[in-house]
Amino acid sequence: VLGCGGTIAKLKKKGSDVYVYFLAEGITARYLQQDFNSKRVKEEIFKRNQDCLKALSILGVKKNDIEFENNFCCRLDQVPLIDLVKKIEEKILIIKPNIIFTHWHNDLNIDHKIVNHAVRVATRPINKNFIEEILSFEVLSSTEWSGIEAFNPNYFVDISNFINIKCKSFNKYTKEVRSGSHPRNSEHIKALAKYRGGQAGYKFAESFSLIKKFIK
Repeated sequence: VLGCGGTIAKLKKKGSDVYVYFLAEGITARYLQQDFNSKRVKEEIFKRNQDCLKALSILGVKKNDIEFENNFCCRLDQVPLIDLVKKIEEKILIIKPNIIFTHWHNDLNIDHKIVNHAVRVATRPINKNFIEEILSFEVLSSTEWSGIEAFNPNYFVDISNFINIKCKSFNKYTKEVRSGSHPRNSEHIKALAKYRGGQAGYKFAESFSLIKKFIK
């Protein structure tokens, strides 16, 4: 939602199919490992997944087109990379997507970095001539906090008609919305989209870094 929620809503409005694949559950990084199997943590993971479904429903994504792996959050470095690659590649060969969106390679979040790496390996061009573009997106409070390399987008999508639905969708993540100066709220989502829009001549935009483009 933060990375490409407006683009998803725009694609769905145009009649495109959109599939979303979550590789980690996004909760357990906030707890000690001995608490992972506790009732409280399991309930929070369930609630987050339900929030995901509600958020993506607002963008127009069907429940059957969303899948959760529920690997432990911020611990994908403990999962063999080849296992992640094979799972992603399996989905790619089933879905046959034209465009793939993934995280940026230098996000502060370790899971984002690993997913980007796994996607790049899984999208090597053998038997995948249906792929046209692979794009990485920015995620507020992960991409801009990297502190080493700035996200330098070269691909922009006009979401002027979809910025409000993006914010409405994000607000369904009740445990993720922050107040004040923290970037994870509607005010900062709109501020970033306005800034990216200004770079491209739009009122509001989402921006991406093009990883690969295939022209047939």
